[in-house]
Amino acid sequence: MRKWGYRVRLYWCTNCNVPLRQKRCSRCGDKGRELSIIEPGDIRPAFNGDIDIIKEALLTEFGTDVLLKELNIAPEATFLNKVPHYDDMKNVIVGGIIVGRFFFDPKIMKWRWRLNSYSARVAIDYGLVKVFRRERVKPLEILSDSDLEGEQAVVTDSKGKIIALAIAKKGKFRVQTLLNDPGEIEQLKRRASFDDIIKCNDDYFRSLISRSIQHLALFSEKVKLPVVCSFSGGKDSLVALHLALEAGLEPTVLFNDTGLELPPTIENVNLIVSKFSLRLLLASAGNAFWEFVDIFGPPAKDFRWCCKVLKLSRIAAVYKEHFPNGALVVIGQRALESVDRSWSGRVWRNKWLPAVLNTSPIQEWDQLMIWMYIYQNKLPYNILYDKGFDRIGCYLCPAANIAEYHIVSINYPELWERWIKVLNVWKEKLNVGEEWVRYHLWRWLNPKAQGRRRLEIWLGIREPSSIEKEYSRRISYSVKVSARENNAIEVRIWPKLPLESLKTQAKVIQCMIAEESSSYIKLRCHDASLHFNGEKLLIEGQEACATAVSAIKAIFRWQLCINCKSCLIWCPSKAIVFRNKKLEVLSYACKSCGICLEVCPVADMLINKVLMPLAFSGSSAGDTECSSNENEILKAVSYYRALRKVKVSEEAEQEPAYDRISEFFSLRTQENK
Repeated sequence: MRKWGYRVRLYWCTNCNVPLRQKRCSRCGDKGRELSIIEPGDIRPAFNGDIDIIKEALLTEFGTDVLLKELNIAPEATFLNKVPHYDDMKNVIVGGIIVGRFFFDPKIMKWRWRLNSYSARVAIDYGLVKVFRRERVKPLEILSDSDLEGEQAVVTDSKGKIIALAIAKKGKFRVQTLLNDPGEIEQLKRRASFDDIIKCNDDYFRSLISRSIQHLALFSEKVKLPVVCSFSGGKDSLVALHLALEAGLEPTVLFNDTGLELPPTIENVNLIVSKFSLRLLLASAGNAFWEFVDIFGPPAKDFRWCCKVLKLSRIAAVYKEHFPNGALVVIGQRALESVDRSWSGRVWRNKWLPAVLNTSPIQEWDQLMIWMYIYQNKLPYNILYDKGFDRIGCYLCPAANIAEYHIVSINYPELWERWIKVLNVWKEKLNVGEEWVRYHLWRWLNPKAQGRRRLEIWLGIREPSSIEKEYSRRISYSVKVSARENNAIEVRIWPKLPLESLKTQAKVIQCMIAEESSSYIKLRCHDASLHFNGEKLLIEGQEACATAVSAIKAIFRWQLCINCKSCLIWCPSKAIVFRNKKLEVLSYACKSCGICLEVCPVADMLINKVLMPLAFSGSSAGDTECSSNENEILKAVSYYRALRKVKVSEEAEQEPAYDRISEFFSLRTQENK
């Protein structure tokens, strides 16, 4: 497991009853008690929607919500910390003490409560759980039979001290966790407000804000680029935008409407733009997702075609039109959002937009500071947070968990039903079980992906689905390596494809037409020759495998083109045109950089991730560069990505965006010498 590059140290002022990001309370001067919580420690306040969820969890578990009052669980007094779980689980912190945790159970589609030593004591006092008397127990020790799966019980010794928690599994109560008795439970002295939290964290909070504003002001002056704020309608981008305004900047707001945003998000974007009188640029995908999901199938964690179609190409088009000489983009990215982001710096470049310089003024902020800032400045935040939403964005994102989908389905049933209908169509097409939809196994393309298998095993599904079966049913074409000897490879394609699919793109794969007729074309490439008659590819030469990979991607991206215009946007030499909704490469302008194949969602996603494994599986190549392990394919993709990398510099860019890709041509030329 990868370690976090950045984590929070949290303290609790027992006198003021508030969380602290500094050792001493700025209000009373007392030294805070360090909190021991699961990293990275990105706690946040509980909102009304969260309290409703906790209430549901308690009712599901015990048939009563009496613990709400007894544990003092209420808005402003309660904080949540996300912990590892097969779906969604959060620790509940009240008065600086973890009083238990709530989690989502996909089997019954309800929230549940998991006892710890603190809430177990209260549950015993109210007679809400069974109690076993043992002097000592061992993990997984069977205590008795049980008729209710998942039921909790508490184990105490002869003196009444809590020593363990037991859970009923497969008809038996088994010891789940060893616990330490909390002793006598002290009542909270006072309930703190948000104003109290701000006052108690005053020194740290002021310093954090000052550093962020100073960074934006000085950095903007240094690079002298037009400032853009990438605004998603979420809390983090809201704070980043306001900090830019406090720094004296006049940013343009860029909002990427993927067509999968919930109504309150659109409303919040318009509200913020109006409130601060800002210019809004819209990168809109319109109805693209619903049009292309029939071609690609549901997006997945390992198959994010949606990002290229709905986000990257749309955003790139806006930057190219409005900021051809580059821009400084303020982004609400935080280190505590993910392990990857915890290792990221405050300034970076996106490989897709090399002339756009990105910076995050809130990289080192945690959620507690974010919400303090929103409260202090009375910023109108997205009302979805009040409904229990953790994340703002595409409501069917494959990176979400089942709990998040459940919240969407309750609040926006019509939108969710539309997605379920699409999933059911694909369920029939892929010939998979009901669990593929019910438990959202569609979130993984590869049936043997670790996350999918972990969830399936938890559901009792022992055998994974067939990769070949699911992949082949996603695409209506068959491609198979039929023969391979030394420096030659033969590929069979069915059904037959037009010669134009390759003829118009010869230059893209570093080839030129050597011979052609009405029934075939022959290409001469750098280290290989290629013969294509529409249903058979024959490649001979030292680079036969690599040429075959590029040729297959080029052929099918022409045949299955979705007219997203990604290749047109990113082509640095303007060598691509569209005629009758089909792309055509102008050979006199094409530099054979291959960037168009990488940015094309059909070539890089559908063909690269679905068709290629089928094409090379079971070939005579064995476990080599052309076999089903996709080493050669991954090597090619990595090569193109390496060409697109640009060294991060904090200096202003003087040349137009996208023209920097000309550097890649010289790199490619040197590579081929």
